[in-house]
Amino acid sequence: MLKKMILIVGLLLVLAACSGNPNPLPTGATPIPTLIPATLPPRDFAAETEAKPAPVEVSFPAAPPSAANGQALYEANCAECHGLDGKGLVPNARDFSDVAYRRGETPLNFYLNITEGHSGAGTGDDMPAFGDVLTSDQRWDVVYYAWRFAAPDESLIAGQALYAENCVECHGVNGRSRILGAADFSDQRFMSDHPASQLYVSITQGRGNMPAWQARLSQDERWAVIDYLRTFTYDPVLAAPEGEAGAGGEEAAAFAPTEVEEPEKPECAPEYLEQTNPFAWDDADVIAAGGELYSQFCTRCHGEDGTGVADLAYVPADLTNPGIQTLLHEQGGEYVCRVAEGLNEMPAFKRQMSPEEMWQVLTFVGTLGD
Repeated sequence: MLKKMILIVGLLLVLAACSGNPNPLPTGATPIPTLIPATLPPRDFAAETEAKPAPVEVSFPAAPPSAANGQALYEANCAECHGLDGKGLVPNARDFSDVAYRRGETPLNFYLNITEGHSGAGTGDDMPAFGDVLTSDQRWDVVYYAWRFAAPDESLIAGQALYAENCVECHGVNGRSRILGAADFSDQRFMSDHPASQLYVSITQGRGNMPAWQARLSQDERWAVIDYLRTFTYDPVLAAPEGEAGAGGEEAAAFAPTEVEEPEKPECAPEYLEQTNPFAWDDADVIAAGGELYSQFCTRCHGEDGTGVADLAYVPADLTNPGIQTLLHEQGGEYVCRVAEGLNEMPAFKRQMSPEEMWQVLTFVGTLGD
């Protein structure tokens, strides 16, 4: 009897386990939750696009801007907030005499801020826009007067002397360059969009064919040269009488551009003409080294094969010409002179190449007639 009862209980437990379902199916359709009604109208992307302000149209001046003209405009429109000394009178007004700030800025940014105004980031001290108040040329005049607060006369005077001593041979008296690859400092578009800090790095470390000046000029001298380079794109002379407060400061000597004579390309000196090739004309290693230098400095005018580039404003010498090849091998010193000092439109390369490198190039050129 007991065994029969135990068997019945076990059977009932088995049946209960088999029939149980921990996840029963729903008895009906799953209800969909009610969504919260939309309270905002759909976005009008077309209207948003139209509401965005149009980009400022930059009009570069046809003539160099004048700091003297900008001085009167600044005093009438800007001095109330920025002060006659440019140091700022109201909260958040830019201190234009801050040299560190100005070295990281560009004249183009100055122009854009004057044109479209500048937000005070919620302080209520917003700079108004002068795009409808001043003409484009007047805004450029104001830009360069404001620029002069951190480019005093003494810096321009020092930079002018340093430029004449160290830079005019390659960049010319007007900054437009005398050799291939040299930057054109009279180009308004180029200069207005390059901060002084970027120019400083190029002068310090060298760039392209320009050597590094870190060991040749002090930091202050390099900054002074850069201040002077700007004057190739604007007239820095101020209208304030000597002794009055202005962008140049009360104690600054008045800056006045001086005429610098374009250096003449000298005739070949005996130390050039007496030279002969220190290498064998068929030295493969020298020819290979000279070929690399030729590709770097000479192909832009003479072409890869030495016959000359056709679309230049002048006709470069055809280095494959048998007459040139004969003179090169017989009077190599004269060709060293031409490479070092330049000839007619050909620039001088004595700053870019050592005497040994010049002979390496000429040794390679000697193979172009083969």
